Amino acid sequence: MGRRTTIKDVAAEAGVSVTAVSLVLNDRPSRVSEETRRHILDVAERMNYVPNQVARTLVTQRSMLLALIVPDIQNLFFAGLAKRIEDECQQAGYSLIVANSGDSRQTEQRLISRLAGRGVDGVFLIAAGESCADVDELRSDVEACPCPVVLVDRLIDVDWCDGVGIDNRAGGRLAARFLVESGHRRIACISGETSVGNAAGRRDGFLEGLAEVAISPVAVVEGDYRYDSGYEASEAIVASGATAVFCCNDLMALGLMQGLRHMGRSIPDDVSVIGYDGIAERFGFGAMLTTIGQKIGWLSHEATTLMLDRIDTQDGSDEAETVVLPPELIRRGTVAQLRRP
Repeated sequence: MGRRTTIKDVAAEAGVSVTAVSLVLNDRPSRVSEETRRHILDVAERMNYVPNQVARTLVTQRSMLLALIVPDIQNLFFAGLAKRIEDECQQAGYSLIVANSGDSRQTEQRLISRLAGRGVDGVFLIAAGESCADVDELRSDVEACPCPVVLVDRLIDVDWCDGVGIDNRAGGRLAARFLVESGHRRIACISGETSVGNAAGRRDGFLEGLAEVAISPVAVVEGDYRYDSGYEASEAIVASGATAVFCCNDLMALGLMQGLRHMGRSIPDDVSVIGYDGIAERFGFGAMLTTIGQKIGWLSHEATTLMLDRIDTQDGSDEAETVVLPPELIRRGTVAQLRRP
């Protein structure tokens, strides 16, 4: 393996001082002429010079690394969110490390400590379900972390940590309103695990939306945000006689639709289905699925902007900022319009 090209090598080849090369390559103010600057950059490119990030970190006190901890990287929403956050980080000159907690509080705790120990400049955290239920331990981890932490997606009602997420309760109400306006009265819901704040918010908002027009759900089935739980709920949905179902994420909606088809039901003629996330189409699934979109691009941009602001200021302020974004209804082909009685 060849020897790594150093700043000294570039300086010798360009016929200038090491200081001049350092100033130019680090884009710092200097009296180096524009002609010399271009010459240094050309030489560095020709010699395949790659900055020594360890040395740069010692000077700038920044690793230019950020970390994202997700509960389940196999979940299409988290995978899509990770990709968009990585894109935002790259545009800002940062690299992103993605780590999977397996929705385990213990694993999440270990990852926060390990990543902070590796010198990342900040941690994006989609909290594990257990952490959402026991925020005291999560707070201890966040406050012990030497770098900024931004909660993403699974917002917890706290004033000690920055967070960016979607208004899940509003999303549930939006789904209920749309189904009622479409003429449905026998309506069911498949929720996620209600220990997770997002699932409870979506379900509660949906039930509130139905209650506003004096409608009680014919069935409420608790799933786990995975495809199989939607599929397995299909029997209960058929038995309830529901004409429409709100699923608290797109994966369960896709599973439910497959289960209904195996039972001989047509969508949306027999049963209308609305999901939540707006992510399935990005992966080639659910192109016709009506859903509540989470504006994943906006969510990623706001989370990254907040993180970079915290890194830049590092002012020690205890005042946390929470950004709550509105959801949107994405109308496609899985909700039928019924005649009003």
